[in-house]
Amino acid sequence: MNANILSPKCYEKHAATLLKLFVFEFLFRLQLINQDSSFEQLRPLKMFVQLLDIVTLPKPRHPKDWRPAFLAMQLGFLAGALGLLGRDLFIFLTVDDWAPIIAMELTFGLVIGVGFFLHTVGFASSGVILACVGGIGSATAFIMMIGWSTAFYLWYVNLAVLLLAVPIRNWIKWPIAVSFIGIYSIAHLFLSGSQPVFDIPAITKDVLAISNIIGALLILGLPMGLYSKFLLEERERSERLLHNIMPKEIADRLKGERKSIALENPDVSVLMADIVNFTAYAEKVSADEVVALLDGMFSKFDDVVDEFGVEKIKTIGDSYMIVAGVPTHREDHATVLYRLSSELHRIASEFKGNQGNSIKLRIGINSGPAVSGVIGKSKFAFDVWGDTINTAARLESHGEPGKVHISEKTYNLIKEEFGLNLTHSEVKMKGKGMVKTYLV
Repeated sequence: MNANILSPKCYEKHAATLLKLFVFEFLFRLQLINQDSSFEQLRPLKMFVQLLDIVTLPKPRHPKDWRPAFLAMQLGFLAGALGLLGRDLFIFLTVDDWAPIIAMELTFGLVIGVGFFLHTVGFASSGVILACVGGIGSATAFIMMIGWSTAFYLWYVNLAVLLLAVPIRNWIKWPIAVSFIGIYSIAHLFLSGSQPVFDIPAITKDVLAISNIIGALLILGLPMGLYSKFLLEERERSERLLHNIMPKEIADRLKGERKSIALENPDVSVLMADIVNFTAYAEKVSADEVVALLDGMFSKFDDVVDEFGVEKIKTIGDSYMIVAGVPTHREDHATVLYRLSSELHRIASEFKGNQGNSIKLRIGINSGPAVSGVIGKSKFAFDVWGDTINTAARLESHGEPGKVHISEKTYNLIKEEFGLNLTHSEVKMKGKGMVKTYLV
């Protein structure tokens, strides 16, 4: 079994499913205690689990940005329902004139229940607004019937904050939230010194005050806590995605700067790798096989690039481009790419062509100055430019399968490290004439 299935993160991510499974297993075991139980008798359990699905799982109508807090909102509704029943029971036991108070409570509870139903079936905004209005009505009625209590202000403030936090259009939620605070202000001015309609024991007032505090914290705390956690996870996910597209240093600068980013890199090394006879291979196999080959090979390339601490710049078709010494300078930029080239050849040999032979690469490495940066407004990416990059591409195209074609400058940077003593060859390159190179 995969250990990640039992991780705390998995429990948080699949809370609704785990809740359903826990309740189902508990009831299933309870049924099995009775030896005469048949599978027909277990049908109510299945119906109960289906009901849990309806209550705990968001519907297609729910906006995506609403779904992370859906379960917490539902639990808040259910906690409020339990609190309502508990309060009414306590009022029934301790207050002589309990009937009108409980009738008022149940009336506004019905309004909140309709809001819960709307929220459950997918009309999230309407459901939450209606439930908040019901909560404000209940708090105001309590103040009028049993007298002023500072604990009731929590409902006005918390429901206003909750309404502002959920993804409802501003022109709808702001006037409603402000009206909640306005109602509280009016209640404070005109009702704080008035005589209550019903005289209730002090202990009942204290219990109601405590229930208000706990209920307000549950209804606000659950959705806000999970929604904040969701926003934090989304931010971390976005940052990881951005760091996959470009170096972390550049990504951090990009978040703080609106202008284009340009860096002068006086001494870097560039590696260009290309699959030998890839065009012929692609013409003889399906598109799925082509994508599977490139994805499998380049994914392994990505892993070793991360291990060596260099930067993958881009892929163009079957070509793979890596730079060392960008955006942060490193003295071993040439040697690290030469070591990496051996790993790339090894990985490529693990994949087979359409005739069963191992895939081979042509690799070119060049060293020198380059300009790097991010330009544009949309679909931007970190890139490098300059003659050093162009020469690396030509070294690759003039190379041989399974070997590394390096420039004279790169050779001078790595020969002592690797004990190389090679005879150079001369290659005619477009725009550069005859160039000394080394084939390793």
